[in-house]
Amino acid sequence: MEEIVKSKGLKLIKKYGLYYIRFIGGQHEEYPCDLLINDEEALSIISNNNEIKSVLNFYKKKTDWNKDYFVNTAIKDYMTNENNMNKEQIKNTMEKLDNNKDIKMEFYETIMYEKFPQNSAITICNKTAESLYKANNINVLESYINLINLREQTNNNIQK
Repeated sequence: MEEIVKSKGLKLIKKYGLYYIRFIGGQHEEYPCDLLINDEEALSIISNNNEIKSVLNFYKKKTDWNKDYFVNTAIKDYMTNENNMNKEQIKNTMEKLDNNKDIKMEFYETIMYEKFPQNSAITICNKTAESLYKANNINVLESYINLINLREQTNNNIQK
């Protein structure tokens, strides 16, 4: 991620070759949000930092402005651009993540901050997504899917 412009708590960033406005959202808890914008809007922000608020306000009126929208959009963008997944693969992976909301949120924060959590990472059988990532030479998404699989295996063994 490349930070291009910063103005009044808002940032114009570039990732995956695309422009986003990044801001902190949330009513009960804060979380980072990335809003995809087009090149023309980005150029207007670059030439006039004050435009960032106008562009953001424009999208507030035409977007589902809630946590689920921003979390799901960021994860789908990541799967499309970092993992080259097709719509069916994304749908199946989202279902798996939706069934493990705590892991989904940790994965979301990991991709948004571009680092694994340093404190209170979800641990299953003494393994975290980061430890799976390092031990198995896999990508970030695969490490979280492996963490879910480990949880499911553990739960299946307990039920037997």
